Amino acid sequence: MENNPQIEEENVKRHSCQNCGADMVFDPKIGKLACPYCDAQKTIATNLADIVERDFESFLRPEAERLQPLAKDAMQVSCDSCGATVTFVPPETATSCDFCAAKIVAQPKVADPLVAPEGVLPFSVQNKEAITALKAWTSSRWFAPSALKTMAQHDKADSIYLPYWTFDADTETHYQGQRGEDYEDTEYYTDSEGKEQERTVTKTNWYHTSGNVYRTFDDEYIPATTSVLPAYIDRLNWDFNELASYDPGYLSGHKAQTYQVTLEEGFDKFKEKIKSVIRRDCENDIGGDRQRVDSMDTNYSSVTFKHILVPVYAGAYRFNNQVYQIIVNGRTGEVQGERPYSKFKIGCLIISIIGVILFFILLIMLIGALR
Repeated sequence: MENNPQIEEENVKRHSCQNCGADMVFDPKIGKLACPYCDAQKTIATNLADIVERDFESFLRPEAERLQPLAKDAMQVSCDSCGATVTFVPPETATSCDFCAAKIVAQPKVADPLVAPEGVLPFSVQNKEAITALKAWTSSRWFAPSALKTMAQHDKADSIYLPYWTFDADTETHYQGQRGEDYEDTEYYTDSEGKEQERTVTKTNWYHTSGNVYRTFDDEYIPATTSVLPAYIDRLNWDFNELASYDPGYLSGHKAQTYQVTLEEGFDKFKEKIKSVIRRDCENDIGGDRQRVDSMDTNYSSVTFKHILVPVYAGAYRFNNQVYQIIVNGRTGEVQGERPYSKFKIGCLIISIIGVILFFILLIMLIGALR
């Protein structure tokens, strides 16, 4: 597939309303840009052919002209607490961190250039739908602290795109291992009564083996954020068949996190992710009844990658000096989050239960005394 290391100026333009000149925002409900003042709409022209795989080797040491901001006039601000960097287009702002709930005191600056996205999964869940899902989730959490309940009372959720890398590669792996072949043998033993018995047992002969296996990987995705807890990232499911070519219009009215995992680090994580798949290939190639893989040496070729953005509604709150995150999938509305238990509320419940029990005991005693 054709490589496209240069990012055209068209990819960083802003979208203004043709009627009133205001900045349009992406509306998940209609899947279009919408003017917040005159209700004008505009379709974002996307072409799947514009989503290209970029050659990995040519970006190992990227030159400045290969990098671009996410959008024209894009600004960025960093959280001093957790280190997350968020990009936004004015009049959008970022005053508190979506990932650790810390107040952002740093002044925004012009966004740094980066490896621009090739694709984006647009928001399809509206803000009010995310709030509804969040309220349903929090209301089902018994003994949750008031901080969690308060967070769910907000009338607006913070929408933000998370960065991912995807990798394609052809692999050739040379392995060294052992093939185990089972056989049945008769074993003699003395039972608890002192009598000699016999039984059939399975034993294994091991033989050294080696070979080569080949596999092609396509669109293996690696999260490029470290701000979201790994347990949540692993449970966020994405259908990349619905990927659209990147246009800064999708960023209008939303924020985007700058990737924290570099391209090189992402490739290392990709190699670690596919290691188990390659190991299974080696075991299948070894054959026999049992397999041992002693070593694997993998060569990678035709390596390409994409930088893509995925949508979430992110929130965080602090309770007893700990940070708790809640993530709402911007495509499905599924909520991922953690919650503490309020010791005060649990204590009140226990006291109430004890009070009710004592009340009935006293009532029974009083009835007995009256008789």
